[in-house]
Amino acid sequence: MERSLVKHGESTLMVSVPAAWVKRHHLGKGDAVDMLDEGECLVILRKGNKKAQLKVEIFFEKPDYDEIRAILCKAYRQGADEITVKYDNEEVFSAVHRVVASIFGYEITDSKKGMCVIKNLVKEFDFDKDTVFRKIIQITDTMFNLTREVLQGHTGHTLDKVHLLRDEGWKFRDASYAMLKRETIEKAFGDAFILHIYEQNSTYLNWLIERFMENKMKPVSSNFIKLFDKVHEYFRNALIMMKKKDREYLLFIMENRRKLLEQCEAISAKGGNEAKLVPYLAMLVQNIHNPKSVLIA
Repeated sequence: MERSLVKHGESTLMVSVPAAWVKRHHLGKGDAVDMLDEGECLVILRKGNKKAQLKVEIFFEKPDYDEIRAILCKAYRQGADEITVKYDNEEVFSAVHRVVASIFGYEITDSKKGMCVIKNLVKEFDFDKDTVFRKIIQITDTMFNLTREVLQGHTGHTLDKVHLLRDEGWKFRDASYAMLKRETIEKAFGDAFILHIYEQNSTYLNWLIERFMENKMKPVSSNFIKLFDKVHEYFRNALIMMKKKDREYLLFIMENRRKLLEQCEAISAKGGNEAKLVPYLAMLVQNIHNPKSVLIA
C-alpha cells in the first residue's frame, strides 16, 4: 500500500498507519511503538512485540507432491519465516516450486544444487475474512461442477487441471488458518468448519476424479449423476440452513444425510464400476457438517 508524507510543523513529516493494522494490534491514541531503521525500510513494531524469526530446515527424499505440500503448508501455518529445503533428487525442486506458488507470501529466494531457501515475504494479511470464505466455497462449488463433467465423459479435463483448482483452494485455506490464529478460540472454532468442508470435500472430489480417470471408466449412468447432483445440492443447502435455528438445521442434516446414504448403499449393492465410485459420495455426505452437527457425523 502507498501513503503520502504530510508536513507537520516546520521540520516534521508524518505518515498514517493502516487502520486494519492498528485494530489488529489493539492500538490507540498515545500508545508507543518501536521504529527500526533498516536502510531502505522503516519498520514499525508494536512496542515489546518484536517477533523472533522462525527458521526451519527440511529434507525431502523424493518428489512426492502431496507429502511436500502437507509439510510445507504445516510449516506455513505454524508461522515459519524461512525454510531451507534440502534434497538429493533434483526433481524435488519442481514439486517444491509448485507448492510454494500455491501459498500466499512464500517465495523461493535462493536455490542451488541440492537445496533452496523459501522466505515469507508477506508477514501479515489484511484479507476480508468473509470474502476469503466465499472464495473457498466458490472453489468447492467449481470442483463439484468439474467432477460432474468428468463423470459424464468430458475429455477436456486432466488431472493437472483438477490439481491446480484444488491447490487454489488450499492457498486460500492456509491463509485463512493463519488469519484464524488471531481470533479467540471460540470464534476460530466457529469459523473453521468452512475450511474443514473445503479441505475434506476437495480431497474426496479429487479422489473420485482420479479413480474414474486412472481406470478409464465409461461415463456413469444418469442415476449416478442424479445422486451426485443431490449431494452437490445438499452441500449448498447445508451452508444456507446453517444460519437457521439449531433445531431446524439439525433436523435438515439428519433427514438428508440418511436419505443420501441409503441411495449410496443402493448403488453400491448393484456392484460394477459405479460401486467403486460411490464411497466417495458417501464420504462427501458424511463430511458436510459444522460444529452444530459434528456429533451426528
